[in-house]
Amino acid sequence: MVAAFLLVSGALIALACLPLLSPLLPRRENYARRAIPTAAGIIFLPIILVSIMIWLLFTGSGMEGGGLAFLAYGLLAGLAGFADDVWGGTQERGFRGHLGALARGRVTTGLVKVVALVGGALAVGGHLFGMSAAAVYAGFLLAGSTNAANLFDLRPGRAGKFAGLATISVAFLAPGEAVLAVLPVVGGAVVLFKFDVRGRIMLGDTGAAVLGAVPGYLVVACGPGVVWAVAGVVILALTVVAEFSSISRVIEEVGALRWFDLWGRGADE
Repeated sequence: MVAAFLLVSGALIALACLPLLSPLLPRRENYARRAIPTAAGIIFLPIILVSIMIWLLFTGSGMEGGGLAFLAYGLLAGLAGFADDVWGGTQERGFRGHLGALARGRVTTGLVKVVALVGGALAVGGHLFGMSAAAVYAGFLLAGSTNAANLFDLRPGRAGKFAGLATISVAFLAPGEAVLAVLPVVGGAVVLFKFDVRGRIMLGDTGAAVLGAVPGYLVVACGPGVVWAVAGVVILALTVVAEFSSISRVIEEVGALRWFDLWGRGADE
């Protein structure tokens, strides 16, 4: 009952906020040269705010653990992503691009986002595991997963598909209270996916950051073990590929990944 309520609440908030916020969002050309609203992931923020209020009201009713820490991190990730969507440029990409800009004396919004995500992730790790090596590694997993979703957000629906696949894969292994914490965001993501995959909106860094935090938190909630090891390897591999090659190229060259990436898009996408 609680799980269904949380899932549906996120979906309903997304349905209510999408028509209200879409006209106010900045517009940007997508890869198909169509100008559409970007930063539509801002709709995750009211979902998270309502979820925080619900969490505070029902703490002690099976909704304890690190759920509130995840929601706070999701809020931070969404705000940092929104700042990058609105004020960031496209000249610098990846860690090398942002560090190169810093070496030239310019602080990019992308670098500010990275600092915020890493700092917030370490705070979540410290909250869950105290001052320990496990806390640092947990921070790496959470921030790395958040960044990985952004690396996928280059085609309609891609970030939602791959973040969703990762979420489903780890949800069966995570503690129940952790799954409850992410359900409102999942409900909102299901609603936004239809518009994203059809190329009607772009989630932007705002949405990708929140989406990536979901499987990242579920992995962290599993605690040290095999899940942490596998997730760490995957995150590191994705980051290296994005920095020195192209995730899009890998997806296009692997048949199953290409089919999954194209699934659900309109004929003109």
